[in-house]
Amino acid sequence: MKLNKFFIANIAAVSCAMALAAGTFTNVSAAQVANAATKNTQAYEDIKIVKVNDSNFEKEILQSKKPVILEISSTSCPPCLIMIPTLISIAKNYSDIKIASVGIDEPDIDKIKASLPIQAFPTFFLIKDGRIVNKLVGAVKEEELLAALQYTPKKTVAKPAKAKKAKNSPKNLVCKTPGQFNGLKNLVTISFVFGATEIENVDIVTDVFVPPEMGDRREQMIEHVRASGKGEVEPTMTGFRMHIDNDCRFMKAMDMKRTSTYGEMRAGLELQGFTCE
Repeated sequence: MKLNKFFIANIAAVSCAMALAAGTFTNVSAAQVANAATKNTQAYEDIKIVKVNDSNFEKEILQSKKPVILEISSTSCPPCLIMIPTLISIAKNYSDIKIASVGIDEPDIDKIKASLPIQAFPTFFLIKDGRIVNKLVGAVKEEELLAALQYTPKKTVAKPAKAKKAKNSPKNLVCKTPGQFNGLKNLVTISFVFGATEIENVDIVTDVFVPPEMGDRREQMIEHVRASGKGEVEPTMTGFRMHIDNDCRFMKAMDMKRTSTYGEMRAGLELQGFTCE
């Protein structure tokens, strides 16, 4: 299939892979993204993930000499957050593959949204020579992405990192972003605990704010989320809270890659519009 100046023919409509993620759109300001980029330029260069919008889509995707894994993501989508370490791993270990990301929440992507039938997050378009060769929806493993690209990459031999003293290595990372969940305002908080060699704990909390005029529908919303089996949910004073922790069935089923470092995860999340501390 040939991509031509953002117009794509004969792509079947993408089915909604994650009930929790479907219909979630987050408002992230251009200033927020630019501010994060300014603070973490070096980190972004290290993880080599290209942020794509209408202005650079042709150059970075259509004219790319490397095969491309193009991710369409939303910051309110837990499977999208879980995929960040996998994308970092591919970008770090396979220099002959380009990893590119489009945040559905961000400005200046109208042409991309009009060209790609995006209905679920994350969606991955696997692209070679300006043509879509495959498409995957939902959280997938690294080997699945590489296989779907129909390309045998050359693994980059990374230089061994200089050992750091444990006392100088951050152990905890908390990142937040405001957004929307099915049209309702929310606040997403993702927390990590880093061990000596891997991420030991991941915790995702989404506080959904239900306006007073929709209060009579809150219980119905809560039951819908509970029925999906994607973590715990409980009512709050302002709406309800969804909680996905390290040991829940949903997290285990997604099998998050856990080898990313503190710096890589912080850079990856700030690239997606999160504020980290």
